[in-house]
Amino acid sequence: MKSTLHSALIYPLIFLFSYILKGKKLNYDDFLNPKKDEKKLTILTINDNNEMKEIFLFSKIKSFFDNESPLYDKTLINLYVKKSDIPEKKNLGIFNFSKKIDMYYSLSMLSKRITNDNLYFELNFQDSISKEEELNHYLRYCLLVFASRKIDKFFISYKNTTLSEKLISINDTMKEYLANSKFENFTVSKDLYVLTLSKKSQKLDIIWTHGNREIELTDFNKVYDKFGILQKDNIKISQSPIYAFHK
Repeated sequence: MKSTLHSALIYPLIFLFSYILKGKKLNYDDFLNPKKDEKKLTILTINDNNEMKEIFLFSKIKSFFDNESPLYDKTLINLYVKKSDIPEKKNLGIFNFSKKIDMYYSLSMLSKRITNDNLYFELNFQDSISKEEELNHYLRYCLLVFASRKIDKFFISYKNTTLSEKLISINDTMKEYLANSKFENFTVSKDLYVLTLSKKSQKLDIIWTHGNREIELTDFNKVYDKFGILQKDNIKISQSPIYAFHK
């Protein structure tokens, strides 16, 4: 009862700080599945089944604020994802994947049991990822992790997924453009998402929508699709992210 009451009292503060606290991560040497170094760290691991009944993360609060728990160096969020899950979809008008990152970041930063630092995050895909829509969702999950600037290390595990050539190509292309690039900006306008990076002397936008509309793309230098294939004519912004280099 005491624990439940404490969680209820602290929840509004956690929710408020999920909007206030901004990420500080600017770049990654190795964005996807870097080498783990947990041997020297004490990790608080939170398993999240991504179910509607856990949308508020209410049951997770105790893990961060229990005075009898040990001190931790890092928080690892272990999120289970189904292929039908859409990262931008809002439940109750608020809670999508990005908000979940914000909430866990707020919990970790406000906790006295954990060093105030960025999260470790692992996505566990439970189903085979093969259809075009599923590949798009997968890539957008990854890009939203980068855009949050709140994740120190990002891992993906594939429980029942055979890595197809398409999935491998998506990973290779994403790692090529994100590695050693610097975060510049991230904007969301209705269903349009634009992640802007600088890499060496160039700037590029990674652009997608989560709606059904397609938007014509103009005034860019070179544009590549999610597989790293150069696009030449009739380039559209759609649910499939593209990499567009500035002139």
